[in-house]
Amino acid sequence: MINKTLLTASFLLTLGFSQAQNADQSLSNDSLTKLLNVVKHDVDNLKNIKVSGWIQAQMQWADSNGVANFDGGNFAPNSDKRFMIRRGRVKFTYNQKNSQYVMQINGTERGLNLVEIYGVYTEPWLKSISLTAGVMNRPFGFEIAQSSVDRESPERSRYTQILMPNERDLGAKLSYLAPAESPLHGLRIDAGMYNGQGVNVPGTTTTAGYPANTFPTTGVNEFDFQKDFIGRLSYYRGFKNDKVKIGLGASHYNGGYICQSNKVYKDLAANAAGYNDWKAADTSTIAYKGKIAPRVYTGVEAFFSISTPVGTTTLRGEYIMGTQPGTSTSSASPSTLPGSTTIYIRQFNGFYAYFIQRIAKTKHEVLVKFEAYDPNTKISGKDMLGTGKNSFTGADIKYTQLGIGYNYYLDPHVKFMLHYNIITNETTGDGTTGISGFTKDLKDNILTLRMTYRF
Repeated sequence: MINKTLLTASFLLTLGFSQAQNADQSLSNDSLTKLLNVVKHDVDNLKNIKVSGWIQAQMQWADSNGVANFDGGNFAPNSDKRFMIRRGRVKFTYNQKNSQYVMQINGTERGLNLVEIYGVYTEPWLKSISLTAGVMNRPFGFEIAQSSVDRESPERSRYTQILMPNERDLGAKLSYLAPAESPLHGLRIDAGMYNGQGVNVPGTTTTAGYPANTFPTTGVNEFDFQKDFIGRLSYYRGFKNDKVKIGLGASHYNGGYICQSNKVYKDLAANAAGYNDWKAADTSTIAYKGKIAPRVYTGVEAFFSISTPVGTTTLRGEYIMGTQPGTSTSSASPSTLPGSTTIYIRQFNGFYAYFIQRIAKTKHEVLVKFEAYDPNTKISGKDMLGTGKNSFTGADIKYTQLGIGYNYYLDPHVKFMLHYNIITNETTGDGTTGISGFTKDLKDNILTLRMTYRF
């Protein structure tokens, strides 16, 4: 394509040169050379630009109308099935010798939004250390960094979407990637500072069980002085001509957001009725207002893949635990300062595990994904008795999810996905009395049929 462009440009310039000679014999070979150099310079710049993208068009069926979910956002109140464009991405990358510029845009029926925009500079000597600044993926774990076009299941795990909504944040990071000739090849270290509020995307940031003011706006919204540290150490490498691949990693997040008042709950104790309940923090010696409620996560990851005559078998998983501030009805990380000034500090954990099997050398792939998220590990469902006995809400309930999927890779551009998520929530009380709406398992399983086209 580039060669054709140069030939066309040369022909036009030659034609123009011939005509100019007929009209004015003063046009010199030097002038033609300068014009050709301009064309070559412009073409060389175009060669540095890469444009890619993908669309994920899908049909979904839910067990009941108005299902709140993490499979693309809540269903409309009177709907249990829908067509939607889950993602419509266009990504522009401009590469120079030691630098890179990236901008990605998302367009769907729900609107247009900026996904990421950042610049990268890599030092020219070892070419192993780089600085990235802008809106980018948070460097925590494997799942966040894996592109949605490559992911084997429809969405990232529930805990990822709650703790780090839409994966990206505004900040800067330093990265070290061991060079290919190094004995440490496969080692990567990322460390960065971020605003902490993340990026809100219209129509897909779930509000399941959360107050409307948790995610009211789009974009990146800084609302306090706190900056959050995120670091990841990982080692991913292939052996035996990549027939065997392994990966290990550990990540840490340390940040938080500002307390708007001294109303803080972080421990449990028996209430006046004798039931386990939230206990207000003692403010006689500690003032919380104006200080930071801690947001601290630690995660580990593991990956193993092997290619045999029966196909490529992949095992992959992550585990996360830590401390998360929230409101009485939400454990989500907010993109704007919550309307409630009372903070609840919960201990949580979560994990996911994949089994993925590519069938021989065919285009067929099957998978099983199991995941769990417990937003409050200090209390179990049977002890959540509801209004009048204690004050726990849907934000304290544990969820597990079993996903069963099939992928068909038609060609390098087209992938078809069929995935069924069986979602189970912790039931409260004795099954008849408890938190309203959570005395039994909700009817919220979701079937997704998706076509992805990439270019």
